[in-house]
Amino acid sequence: MNFKQLLAGVMLSSALFSFGAQAVEGADKAAISDVLAQYRLNIESIEASPVEGLFEVITNGGVVYANKDGSYFIYGQLFHTNEKESINLTEIAQAKRNKKLFDAAGVEKELIVYPAKNEKHIVNVYTDTTCGYCMKLHREMQDYNDLGITVRYLAFPRSGERSPNMEQMSAIWCADDRAVAMNAAKAGDFNKETDACNDLVRRHMALGTSMGVSGTPAIMLQDGTMLSGYLPAPKLLEVLQQKG
Repeated sequence: MNFKQLLAGVMLSSALFSFGAQAVEGADKAAISDVLAQYRLNIESIEASPVEGLFEVITNGGVVYANKDGSYFIYGQLFHTNEKESINLTEIAQAKRNKKLFDAAGVEKELIVYPAKNEKHIVNVYTDTTCGYCMKLHREMQDYNDLGITVRYLAFPRSGERSPNMEQMSAIWCADDRAVAMNAAKAGDFNKETDACNDLVRRHMALGTSMGVSGTPAIMLQDGTMLSGYLPAPKLLEVLQQKG
């Protein structure tokens, strides 16, 4: 099975997981689907949005807002503002989708876990052994753990299947002690290679791609919110505390 097939499988499972249960009165799903298909966007679910006459359409390419027949649609961010705050409704919708995808993928047993003794938060991080900021995050692992943040890694070679470290990352996930192997790799002291766990790495890549991950590190919070790039431990804790 190649990477494209795996990616298609993740997207299909997501569509089956959510579409159909989200029928919304007043939305012509067939018409909206026909319009979005022209842009290679496949509908996973449709819900009413807070804006009258506008529907929130979750697709394989993110969140779209459309009128009842798709003759008008917006591919961008929708905010709700009041006197106290501005809420990014698109980010919330995307986070829900990410969490559904992650939960449905069944990859928890495949994660490389660095647990906090007094765990207060868990983050899932798409990582690459050739990524400078991934190495920086890893060097500061104790800082995250000391603040009660458990870090769990998924594999995401940034150049896809042709990444020069593809088989190195496969070897890490094939190792008897994955955490020790990752420690060595992030320190530049892991030279093993194998293709035995390539399918596992591809599965993580496909899952990340379906969530919109395009670079590393990419940090996914427990509610599905995705943070792009490195954050020092105190800053990440601040974001997590704001999320509650």
